[in-house]
Amino acid sequence: MRSFIFKVFLLIGFISVFTGCVDEDDNSNVINGPTALDFLVDSPNHSILIEALTRTQLEQNIDNSGSFTLFAPTDAAFNVFLQANGFGSVNAIPEDELRTLLLYHLQSEVRLVDQFNSQYYKTQASIDTSQMDAFVSLTSNALQINNRATVTLPDNRVSNGVVHVVDQVLELPSVVTLLAANPNFSNLVTALNQEGLSIVLADNADASAPFTVFAPSNAGFTALIVFDPNDNLNNFQDVLNQNNLDDKLLYHILGSQRLRLEDFESGVTINPLGTGNFAIDTTAGFTILDGSGTTTNLVATNITAFNGVIHQLDFVLRQN
Repeated sequence: MRSFIFKVFLLIGFISVFTGCVDEDDNSNVINGPTALDFLVDSPNHSILIEALTRTQLEQNIDNSGSFTLFAPTDAAFNVFLQANGFGSVNAIPEDELRTLLLYHLQSEVRLVDQFNSQYYKTQASIDTSQMDAFVSLTSNALQINNRATVTLPDNRVSNGVVHVVDQVLELPSVVTLLAANPNFSNLVTALNQEGLSIVLADNADASAPFTVFAPSNAGFTALIVFDPNDNLNNFQDVLNQNNLDDKLLYHILGSQRLRLEDFESGVTINPLGTGNFAIDTTAGFTILDGSGTTTNLVATNITAFNGVIHQLDFVLRQN
């Protein structure tokens, strides 16, 4: 009888331990045990990250209950970042900048590596109350963020989310960083590079910053090429060979403004950095009537960088 009672209590204890480790919706999220901060403290490779979190009072954010994803740069990654930016230590970084930088490594939902798609994800870092984006790409080899940092130790489940160790510090992205990270904008980035405009869009100190970029996707460039059989645009190289391509690209960029979708009013005329203007229509979706009289649609909006915002187009804007 005593043996039977002992087995019952043993079974109850096992069930209690098991149910205390996995949440009720059975999605394998741990709800008891070490936190993300505990994981970092126990790691031999994250002392600088802990120092940075402590200095910005963010260590409690990753020690409290919650559900988030943390991309955790190693000490080696931080040393490279500090040296590249001329900082002797994390204490040399202005505290507000450091806090925003660290929040850029946090996302407000729990995602294991295989739960990411190749797309933009909002982070906890904000600019003018708008959450900044990171482009996450999942390849057969690894998960990458902004086409730079690689997840080297994925899926470390903790009580308040998941930690992915990365080999680089995720620097706050410019608009050109977010464009270049997304393969769907490779044609636009090629054109910007050719005309020397990527340097402008990467610089928050440029006199034209912040920017609002209306960005044609690769599909948008393809649509332009097939639109008119008589315009001598038969392939993307023909697009690159156009006269005044720099002005045509600047026609897609507003200077000194970070305009989100909700900031536009229907019927407003926009004066971009390039020659000419275009009109906004928000009565049915969001469309642009360009200088040639062609209507173009926005298909993705409010992709946010530290120096501007990107809206994706399904066609290339034309001045006349």
